[in-house]
Parts: sequence; structure tokens; C-alpha cells
Amino acid sequence: MCDYSQQKLLNWEKLMIHLIGIVLMTTGIAAGNINWSKLKHLKRHKKALSGTKPSTIAPPHSVQLPVTIEEVNPKAPKQPSLVLSTGVMGLAVIAQTQFPLLLPASLLLIGYLSAHIFRDALTAVFKEKRIRVDILDASVIFLCILFGQIGVAAFMVWVLDLADLLLEKSRRRSQQYITNIFGEQGRHAWLLVNGQEIQVAVKDLQKGDIIVVTTGEQIPIDGTVVHGEAMIDQHSLTGESAPAEKREGDKVFATTVLVAGKIQVEVQETGEHTLASKIIHIIHEASEFKVELQSVGEKLADRMVVPTLSLGALGYLTTGPAALLAIINADFGTGIRVAAPTALLTSLGVAAKNGVLIKDSKVFEILKDIDVVLFDKTGTLTHEVPTIAQIISSDSQYSEEQILLYTAIAEQKFTHPIANAILECAKQRELTLPPHDESKYYVGFGIEVMVHHDLVKVGSSYYMEREGIVIPPIIQAHLQESRSRGNTAILTAINQQVAGMIELKTTIRKEAIRVISHIRQRGIKEIVLISGDHEAPTSQLANQLGMDRYFAGVLPHEKANYVKLLQKEGKKVMMVGDGINDSAALSYADISVSLQGASTVAVDVADVVFMDGNLEKFDFLFGVSEALQRNVQRSFMFIAVPNTICIAGALLGFFGLPASLVLNNGFNMIAVMNGAIPYQIEDQTARDKP
Repeated sequence: MCDYSQQKLLNWEKLMIHLIGIVLMTTGIAAGNINWSKLKHLKRHKKALSGTKPSTIAPPHSVQLPVTIEEVNPKAPKQPSLVLSTGVMGLAVIAQTQFPLLLPASLLLIGYLSAHIFRDALTAVFKEKRIRVDILDASVIFLCILFGQIGVAAFMVWVLDLADLLLEKSRRRSQQYITNIFGEQGRHAWLLVNGQEIQVAVKDLQKGDIIVVTTGEQIPIDGTVVHGEAMIDQHSLTGESAPAEKREGDKVFATTVLVAGKIQVEVQETGEHTLASKIIHIIHEASEFKVELQSVGEKLADRMVVPTLSLGALGYLTTGPAALLAIINADFGTGIRVAAPTALLTSLGVAAKNGVLIKDSKVFEILKDIDVVLFDKTGTLTHEVPTIAQIISSDSQYSEEQILLYTAIAEQKFTHPIANAILECAKQRELTLPPHDESKYYVGFGIEVMVHHDLVKVGSSYYMEREGIVIPPIIQAHLQESRSRGNTAILTAINQQVAGMIELKTTIRKEAIRVISHIRQRGIKEIVLISGDHEAPTSQLANQLGMDRYFAGVLPHEKANYVKLLQKEGKKVMMVGDGINDSAALSYADISVSLQGASTVAVDVADVVFMDGNLEKFDFLFGVSEALQRNVQRSFMFIAVPNTICIAGALLGFFGLPASLVLNNGFNMIAVMNGAIPYQIEDQTARDKP
């Protein structure tokens, strides 16, 4: 290569050679921008239409091939092979040092291989009307050719192709990692046909088929248990450490493993429609978002283009072409564009493996700025189904069991939390519920039903008064005490006389107080409770949990107004609810979290879903977000510091292009490896397991 530290001017002969080289390279660029595959397709299509090769046209119902990466991401152009770039780099070095006759061929090939680089640069300037870091990449190659550094130009093309390859491999590895979290879905199942178990391909199963799953087998579909009991390991989907008990009526999911028992399952969903496949799709969609630090890094790199070119010009005037090439090679954007997506997709995968499904990657950016966490009460801080505190009889005519029996008979066709609590208590006491006549349900008030020729009415004290039923003093006293404790009570009347009262209490999740304390330690300024319950129970729960304030008596459709109220106070709000029932409020919140778990992933509007419905996942959510921020910051430092040193060193005459290439590309690779650190943590965890 030429020593430009002593060569101040180019003579006309060399200038002409360099101009010819640029023309040849430009010809290669033009050739590289031609979509040859499309031209071939058009030629084949033309021949087919003319009758020359009709067989080349695919029939309308031909079998489709597997989807390719280009089909998934059609915007990503297919880049030349790294093998070809390596060969051209070797050819260019030989041509420059040994066989000058090979220079024209080298220049043409360099132009062809760098066509996509120049296309991106021209698109930025003329179409997008903005300065992007792609301009620096194209400038380095162009100036290397201009100053006769053919081998270095080929090396630059090779480095950029290598970066593209690493990004693609990193993306594929990240996606494969996420896919592997949930395991491959089984290909065969045991179909129950006329009492016989027949092995069939899962793809041939139809909705409504009954399959048999036994101990040690993976469940290949999403479905409902119709017979039998089992213990199922759902860790891959929900992050639950302990196996879940499943019996008739419970849902089971593909990729989970039956560790004990035998069940018959009615098929609901197979293949890409299963929960595991939907989760993978959600994570892949979320991974398209750029983390803020990546965007900041790219914007900084773009803003540095003009200053870098100016510093390069200064370096050329003061030190020579070597300083110019060294400075413009030191860009800040290439490494962060590879490292940040790797870290993001890795973090999404690690979170999913631990039962935290992040459906919108912007959560990682907004989480650190949250001011208020707004908790819905029922099903979030408390268990959805209350428990029976006590049963009060109005006189000796009716026993506790009789009151519970009549109340359970009235409630047996309903599924709201109070009905579930009463029916569960009746089941535990082994009460048999006889059939009853058609019931009448008065929305928000009570139920009326005929049982053994007795007219039974179940509902609130207001309902009893509305029906003209007198409430005995003993029941009125207990009602007053129940309200003071923040509990709920329903009354049961038989033939227009109050037989008794059932008091129900809300059970706080055992982890609620601890989780709220941890959230406060994260720097959250305000924790708020919102509930549809009356003032007394809501106030009592808020005081018990140490809430800053509460909103009581709020109907489901009104909750969104309170989210907007907090936002009008200038606060960023995280809403924690039970999924679909709070969909309006969740959609207005800056971040929304659902505790409903795996069963609502496909329809839940929440940004984050805790797959096992456990509040303790908050710690992991905050932890993985903070780890991602640190990871990307570290990657950016790996890129910014050496490139800044390189620019300063080139201006002072200490560094040339070789040093710039080593520093820039070497630390870019270090940044990419840093982005994959969560993989290393997961791999080490897997090795440490017994």
C-alpha cells in the first residue's frame, strides 16, 4: 500500500488510474443494484406465457414451501455472501501487491458487493432527506478507492458483510432461544376412538377430538380435561416451579408435561393456534421495537456524521489521507445496531421463561419513569373468590347447614365470586343440592327460586326491604358488625321470612404486603387502590396494605376515568388488573399488567401478563428491565470510548486506518457479545441445576 504520510500530491497518471477505478467500481455498484433474481423470474414468466416453458408456472393449489426469512421480513434485502466478500478481499490484496492486472476485476467485484451500502447511503440523502451513518460507510469505501487503498476497501466491505451476518445470526439465535423455551410441540398423539387409543399425527387432529395423555408425555395441544386427574409441569409457560393439579373441566396447554396421572383431553387448538405458539409470536412482534438506548445511539451516530466528515477533512489537511480514512471509519452506530436488538430479544426470552410475558417492549423504557401503581382490588390484591366468615341463623328454626343449603341451591346456576364461595363451602360440607324450579335474577339485588314448594329469596338487605321482608334485630346487628369489618353479607329468606345471613370476607393474597413494600423501594412515588366495593371494605384494605390513597365504589367502565385523572396530575401510571374486565382502564394506562395468566394471553389488552397470576413477578419485571438498561449502556460505552480515542489519535497523527479498523470493529464485536450476556446467565443456571 502507498505511504501517504510523505506523498502530498497525486500526479495526473495516478489520478487517471484512480478515476478509472472509481468508474469500474461504480459499474459494479450499478450491477449490484439490479435484482437479478427478479429478472430471471420475469424471463421465466415471459417464456411460460409464450408457451415455451409452461411447467414453470406454479398451479393455483401447489404445495407451499416453508416460509423464508425474506418472506417474514421482506424489507431486509438479501446481502451478498460473506464467502464471496472474503474471496474478493484476498483478490484485491493480491491485485494491489502482486498482479495489477487483476485490479479491474477487483474493483468491479468490490462495487458489486458494496452496492447495498451505497444504496442505503443514497436513500438516506435523496429519499429520506437526512444524514445517516450509512453515509460514513459508503464514504470510507469510496475514499479508499480514490486514494488507491483497494485492499482496505475490500476489507471494509467484508467487515460490513460480517456485521450483517452477525446481526442475522444473533437474531436467529435469539428467536430459536425463545422457541426452545417452550419446547417443540409433539408430533404425535393418542386419539381415543371407540375406546381404543390410536397413534395419529397432531396435524391431523380436529377440534373436539379426545386424546389420551399419560405420565411422562408432553401435551401436544391446547384443550380441556374431560376425564381423569394429573399433575402437570407448566413451568415453560407460566414460570410455576411446582406442578399444577388438573382435573375435569381444567384447561391444559401444549408443550407442558404430565408428570403424574392419566387424563383424557378434548382438543381445542393445535399447531400455530396453541398458547405456546401465540406467546412466541407475541415476543417476536415485541422484539421489533428499538430500545431507547439503541435509538439514542443511532441518533448520536447519525448526528456525528457531519462532524466526523469535518474532522476527517481537518485530519486530511493536517496529517494526510491516513488520518481522513481513520476518522471517518470510526462510526458510532454499527455496533449498537447489532448489540441492542440482541440484548432486547434475549431479555424478552428470559422474562418469558420466568413466566413474565412482555407483549410490548416499550415497557422496558417506560417502567423506570412510572410514578403511580394503580391496583384493582378484586382478583389482584385479593383472591377473586371470597371465603365464608360465618353463618348466622335468625332463630332456632333453621340451622347453619339449612341456611347454607337453601342459599347454595339458589346460587348453583351462577358463577360470580360470591356464588362460587357459597358453592365451594357447600361442597366442602358435602351437601347435596337438589334441582330447583327456574330462578329469577334481579340484577344487582337478588335471586328468587322455588325449592320443595318453598319460595327462597337470596340477596342484600336492600333487596329484602324492596321485597317487603322484615329483617330481624339479630340479623340487623350482625349486618352492622359485618359492614364495620369491611365484609360482605347476603341474606336468605324462606317464604317471606329471613332465615339467616352469610357473611363473606375478602382474603388478601399472602404476597401482597411484601410486593407493595418492594415496589415502594423501587422508587414508586404513589400506590393507589381502586375498587367497586363500598367505602368501608376499600378503606380497610387500603390501610392494611399501606396504600397512599384509594377510590371506592367505582364501576368497571369508570376505572379508565381514574387512570386519566392520575395522568392529568402529570403522573405516569401503571395499572394492575384482572385482564379483560379492566380492559378500558388497562388500555389507557402507560403500562398495564394483568394477573389473569395463561388463559387470556391472546385477548388480554395488557402490556405485561404474569402467567402464573403471582404478584411476586413484579420483582422480576423490574429486575429484567434494569438489567437490559445496564447491558445496552455497557455496549454503547464499548463503542463510544474506543472510537472517540481513535478520532483524537488520528487528529494527533498517532493512529492511521489500520488502528481505526482494529479499534472500531474489535469493540463492535465485544459489544455484540455483551448483548448476549443473558444467554450466558441462563446457560450457567441450566448447568447448575441437578
